[in-house]
Amino acid sequence: MQLVRLHLSHFRNYETAELTPGPFNLIVGPNAQGKTNLLEAIFFLGTARSHRTPSSEEAIQDRAEQARIYGAVERGSVRREIELLLIRSGPGRPAGGKQVLLDGKAPPRLSALLGVLQVVLFAPESTAIVRGGPAERRRFLDLLASQVRADYLSALQEYTTALRQRNELLKQIRAGSRSETLEAWDLVIARSGAALTRLRAELCAELAPIAAQLHARLTDGKEHLSLVYRPGGVEEEEAFRERLLALRSADLERGVTSLGPHRDEVELRINGSDTRRLASQGQQRTATLALKLAEIRWIHHRTGDLPLVLLDDVTSELDRMRIGILFELLQELPSQVFLTATHLDEETLPRSASPNVFEVRAGIVKPATEPAF
Repeated sequence: MQLVRLHLSHFRNYETAELTPGPFNLIVGPNAQGKTNLLEAIFFLGTARSHRTPSSEEAIQDRAEQARIYGAVERGSVRREIELLLIRSGPGRPAGGKQVLLDGKAPPRLSALLGVLQVVLFAPESTAIVRGGPAERRRFLDLLASQVRADYLSALQEYTTALRQRNELLKQIRAGSRSETLEAWDLVIARSGAALTRLRAELCAELAPIAAQLHARLTDGKEHLSLVYRPGGVEEEEAFRERLLALRSADLERGVTSLGPHRDEVELRINGSDTRRLASQGQQRTATLALKLAEIRWIHHRTGDLPLVLLDDVTSELDRMRIGILFELLQELPSQVFLTATHLDEETLPRSASPNVFEVRAGIVKPATEPAF
């Protein structure tokens, strides 16, 4: 899978931008010039969302009504075109929003975009997977699996909607309203929640040994990373429904649903110690990198394709040894790579990559005029 063309209009600090990427792409320039914005645009093409903000309007250039992101993707002899519009709210557009075109046609759902262009991002904020709360690790699983498995995305969407509805009903009943629809939402919660629990358990079981192997290579075998899934629900639909019923009084008292995959946890441990509380910053970065590399291998195992790899300022986040191992591992499964850096460093970047180099300054991107090395 290759992104062969990227075009932006009114996106972040880019009035307009055009890239023709190759297999290995270096995006260089001083800080705060727009390097990360290019990776964000590619991430948008793959996921219909930003990795930096929950509000897509923030990515629209000031005074513009909308931003446009266009990408052409080639998978073997097949070419797909993705166009994503980010629309600012305003008169006649109170909610703003997003519109997507795939091969020039509007799909029935925005989520149809997922899986057309699979992406794996490693950025400084990615360490939240390791050092953050359980929601960060659930989000990590959801984004990974939703790019590959339609059944996972379907279960996640159905469960998220049902959970929101059930929690709202619980609050209304607690406030004195009567509702006869709680049982109906319990059935949906049980069906989708059990399915999501099973799928997350399967994903974690497949991901754990891959991450452990990669982490051992990154630490020269001195550390062991373990990943253990702790479900907040159960895998059997009938058992799930029975437990919901048993907990109904407590849920009504609290006004929230106490059972389900929204309470899942994924424990990460290095040599048996909790990575959140006891790991150093260096260990947290290495564990995050192992998980990101495991994403690449899991996607390849599941689909036969290699995702795009987006590396934002990784050379300042990792030491030289880990950077060297990172590029060795990327060459074993040669994904298309986009790497941002403030400058070229031939001691850490692989010569065999024959990189395309793009220079970014003040929202203008152009191919570098000098050879990379």
